[in-house]
Formats: sequence, structure tokens, C-alpha cells
Amino acid sequence: MFFRPIIILIILAVIFGGVYFWLVAPVKTQADLTLRFDWPDETANYFWIKNFVEGKGLAVFEPLNLVAQNQIHPRSFNVRPDGSLVPGSFLGLILYYGFLAKIFGVKLIIYLTPLLAIFGVLAIYGILRRFFGEKVALISAILLLIQPAWWYYSVTSLLPNVPFVSLILLSVYFAVKKEKLKIDNLIFTGVFAGLALAIRPAEIIWVSLIYLAIFIYLRKSLSLLKLSIFFSLIFLIILPVFYQQQILYGGFLVSGYSQLQNLNSADCQSCTLVKSLFLPFGFHPALAVYNFWTHFVSRFWVWSLLAILGLIAYLVQSKHQKNEIFSYLMVSLFIFGWIIIYYGSWQFSDLLTIHLNILGLSYVRYFLPLYILALPFVAFGLIWLVSFFKNQFQIFGLIVFIILLGYFSAKLVLVEKVDSLLPVKNRILTYHHLAASVNEITPENSVIVTIRKDKVFFPERKVIHTFDSLSASEEILEILPALAKVAPVYYYALGPEEKLEFDNGFKLEEIKSFGAERLYEIKINNP
Repeated sequence: MFFRPIIILIILAVIFGGVYFWLVAPVKTQADLTLRFDWPDETANYFWIKNFVEGKGLAVFEPLNLVAQNQIHPRSFNVRPDGSLVPGSFLGLILYYGFLAKIFGVKLIIYLTPLLAIFGVLAIYGILRRFFGEKVALISAILLLIQPAWWYYSVTSLLPNVPFVSLILLSVYFAVKKEKLKIDNLIFTGVFAGLALAIRPAEIIWVSLIYLAIFIYLRKSLSLLKLSIFFSLIFLIILPVFYQQQILYGGFLVSGYSQLQNLNSADCQSCTLVKSLFLPFGFHPALAVYNFWTHFVSRFWVWSLLAILGLIAYLVQSKHQKNEIFSYLMVSLFIFGWIIIYYGSWQFSDLLTIHLNILGLSYVRYFLPLYILALPFVAFGLIWLVSFFKNQFQIFGLIVFIILLGYFSAKLVLVEKVDSLLPVKNRILTYHHLAASVNEITPENSVIVTIRKDKVFFPERKVIHTFDSLSASEEILEILPALAKVAPVYYYALGPEEKLEFDNGFKLEEIKSFGAERLYEIKINNP
């Protein structure tokens, strides 16, 4: 009994679930009990979820923005023309995690994503078992548990990518669970699809292709009533997002990614919607191929090589394979092409992040569906490799290969790079110490201009973020004299500033050093 594939998978899923939960557990100090994150997106999502749970709403008026020309906000926030801070992302994760946080408590929301990740692994087993058979399904599900990008973003728990993909997997699982699509499974299919699209509506094009393929496959058991139920469920689940977008951004179809300062007409809102669905970063095929090669193929080259070997093995034996596998391959090729062009055409502007990070890059998390689609062919590749062993050694060889993949994945995810999870935990610990020290020095109503450290000082202090030194940030230099007259203003620099006095009437006075970093107070020169 304990050697049945599903039992093996459940045991492994429980073990890895424990690992995920241990890794996502918060780092805190006695001096600073605020939950802090390394990603600005996580910082923003946690702030808004907490606000939502506490009944404070999803907009916070910031009166100082009237003086600061809407510069006061952390990264991943947006600002309305009236100076109010609002979410700078899609609202689905905030609303539905916030709903669960109202029931189970805010402290538990960081564990929702790793829990969904485990359900996603079980779901992909059920899906692939239907089309590829037991062996490929089990190997693929085990591989997903140790796939570096999946592992990493299952623990980076307030980013939307793993929840979105897990919900899609759960939705597809209930759709294809049986030969006929019955009403009870259809309800789960529609609910999970609606939740996924509420979290990542920008993915609707390629997600729609998946459901089109499923409905063609299940066409004999479909009816107009079932389709109406499916689409009605999706609409009802997305409806709260539409409602909040109208309140926050002035349009049902306007998201937090929009430039709110420029949305003055319905035409502009329509243009923004169309652009967000089709090539929001333009069409740059050469850049897309480069980003795909850099952040997908070569990033995890062993996995890519196994997938290529498995694809070749499948094509060589295609006469003996089921038509469903060929359909899976065709749908996957479209999704690969769409996502590569859609996200690969984006030129990431933060060169320091690209230089330092391996897993902690947005390209990696946006390519997450592609890593998953490739898994059956990675499994084919492993099966092909062990086929050269004698029969009695094939299972042993397969286990050894998976353990080796797991070892190198764990090394990369946990310790190898500056953005690996354990170095990130240590870095968050330094954030706590730094925040506690700066909070002791600065008044509660102060504003801190900071290079990349906005996630450290927010929400206890108001922040203005910049990627450049203060002397190179002309927009910020312009607002500082007026802002310093109505609130205490500080500047946290990553190193000593060469220029301490500025032509427009203020100077920097060093307050304290933190290693190479410096905290300055902005002083208005006497007239």
C-alpha cells in the first residue's frame, strides 16, 4: 500500500510542505516586531492585506504628497492625483488573502502560498496522470516539488505567481478529473479559474486557450448550461476586483499598474486595458529570445537539457503516444511563444538587480508556467536516461537522478547566491536591526529619502524611494526645500555623499553611520 504512487507523493508533499513552512516563517527581533520582506511587492501586499483586514480600506491619503508632488510612497505602490496611496498591482491577491486573513488571522497569510503550492503539486499529478500515465505524472509531480523556481516562489509567499499557477492547476484538475465534466467538478473548475484570473488577469489570453482546449476535449459532456455556470462563476469571483478598481482607480478595468495621473478619459482606459493584454512592453523578438535563453534555458540548464532529451524521445516514439500528449505539446508551444514574447520583450531597468540575482528576478517568476509545462518532458528525459540501465537498476537510477537534481536545487534555492533563501533571511534580520535604530533617531512624522531601503523603513516612516544618489535625483531635489519646511526629512544613503550642500537652499547633516551607509538629516539653510 505504501508503495502506491499517490501515497509516495503525499508523503513527499507533506515533507516538502514542512520545509516550505519552515522557510517562510517570519524573522523578527525584540526591538522590531514588524513583519518585513525582501521584495517591495511583498511589503506592499502585506500592508494592503493588513489594512483591508483592519477595515482601513485600500487607499491611504497622504497630505504631504500635496507638497512632495506625489513622491512619497514605497515601491509597488501607486499614487492617485489627490496624493492618496493605493495598491500598485492587481487586487485579487490582496482581496482574497485579506478575506482569509479576516477568518484565520493576518499572521497566517504568509503560509497560504506554500499550502497552495503543495495542492498545485498534487493537482499536476492528477492532470498528467490522465494524459501521460502514472509514471510520468509521479515523476513530474516530484520534480515540481524540487524545481528551483517553484520552490523559491512558494516560499516568497506574498507574490502572486505561485498562487495563480496553483489555482489554474487545481481548476484544470477538476475539469479533466473524469471522462465527463459533471456539475460538482465544474463548480470547482470555475471557482479556481476565477480566483486565478482575479490574481493575474494579465494572463487571460493564454489561460483562455487552455480552457478552449479542455472544452473541445470534453465537448461531448458540455452544454450551454454548464458553460453559463462556468463563466458566471468566473465573473462573480472577479466582480469584487472590478468594484474595487472603480473605487480606487476610477475605472472597472483599470489596475494598479496604470499611470493614474494620465487616466482622464474612457478612451485612455480602454487603451490601457488593450495594451495590458497585448504586448504591454512592446514587441522585441531579439530581446525576448535573449531573455528566454538567459532566464529560462541557461538559468537551469540541466532541467532544460533533460526537457530537450525528453522531447526528442517523445517525438521519436510519437507513433505510439496518445493524441492527448500531442495536444498538450501544441498548447504548450503556443503558451511558450506567448509568454516569451509578452514578458521577454520587457527590458528590466534595474541593472544591479539583474547583476546580483539569479532566482529573485521577475523574469524567473513570470516564466513559472513554462517550467511547469516542460516537466513531463523532463520526466521523459529521465526515463530515457535510465532506459540504458538493466531493468532491475532503472528505478534505483531514477531515484539517484532525482536526488541529484534535488541536491543542486536545494543548494541554489537555499545558500548558493545572494538571493538564496537563507541569505535573504539573514538580510531581513539586518533590516529589523536597521529599522529599530533609525526609528529611535527619527520622529514618527518624518520622511526618509532612501536608495532601495524603502522596504526597511516603511510603514513606520514615510518614504521616498530612489535608485540613484540624491544629487542625481533632480525631481526629488526640487521638492525637498518645501517638504523640509513642513516635516522632518532624512536621507539614508548607501555610502558617504560627496555633495552636502545644494543650490536650492538645503544641506545634508550626517546623523549616524551604519557601516558604509549614512543617515543624513536635511536642513534648510538660514536665509
